[in-house]
Amino acid sequence: MSLISILRTVFSFRLLAATLLLWTLFSTQSMAWQQVSYTPYPAYAAPVNYNPYAQPYGYPAYNYPRYYYPQPNYYTPPVSPTKLVKPVVKPEIKKATKPKTTITQSTTSTKKLFIENLLPFIDKENTRLQQLRRKVENIIQQLDANILLSDESKNWLRKLAKKYRVKGNPLTKPQAREDLLKKVDIIPASLTLAQAANESAWGKSRFATEANNLFGIWTYDKSKGLKPKNRDSEKKHLVRIFDHYGESVSYYMHTLNSHPAYTKLRDIRQQQRKNLLSLDGFELAVGLEKYSAKGELYIKLIRDLIRQNQWVQLDGKNLSA
Repeated sequence: MSLISILRTVFSFRLLAATLLLWTLFSTQSMAWQQVSYTPYPAYAAPVNYNPYAQPYGYPAYNYPRYYYPQPNYYTPPVSPTKLVKPVVKPEIKKATKPKTTITQSTTSTKKLFIENLLPFIDKENTRLQQLRRKVENIIQQLDANILLSDESKNWLRKLAKKYRVKGNPLTKPQAREDLLKKVDIIPASLTLAQAANESAWGKSRFATEANNLFGIWTYDKSKGLKPKNRDSEKKHLVRIFDHYGESVSYYMHTLNSHPAYTKLRDIRQQQRKNLLSLDGFELAVGLEKYSAKGELYIKLIRDLIRQNQWVQLDGKNLSA
């Protein structure tokens, strides 16, 4: 074999070896990352726990941080294309709750219930007073006509006059009879409701709930009274205890009809009777000056309650028969 043939063989062998070496270094797997297009940072987010230098890419494994983000203008090694999925945020499901009652609704409901509970007692007592007034009128007519009365009627009239604090004997004195007729009469529903609402805080006060006392009526009888919490040490008065609202209403009306402090109220009522007018609680309230230490201010409070709640319309049925 000639020298030239030997050199050609060696050169071919080296060329083949170099070719194989280059093919190995620049194989498709090694150069594949150059053929894949990736979106540059920051639009691309690497998967959680992803280490771009871990096996099987042929690089040493390093303990990189939990969240890895490539630097700007850097392309990551080849990975399977990953579609960025926008996380689905589930709407917060709130528990169905019962709608809260507003203060206005609560107050309106309390007032309505208070009125509905109290009106039947007011109507019942006024009906009784109307019947009592008619009986007094019949007896007075007999006396004025010089018709003899039975002993039973005489005794009944004397006891009634005493109960209503009438001075003089109605059997013999016309003025006593007039005074009695002035006192035996109804109290308009509007006035009664207004005073009850004011004195008992619409039925929510301690005296209303524990003693059924809607009108702030006092007593000095320990067996029938409830001690006020803020009473001065030198005072002895108690708040009167009643069995039910009806008894409280009856006692209140009798107080306005018989106590000397409310003469002005009864005079206004008598004038309305003479003028054939419906008894008007708004007008009668002027006679309540001595019901409270507030005086004129108390009258204004009561009249405002009557006006605001339009209770005068309840007095239309108070015409005498």
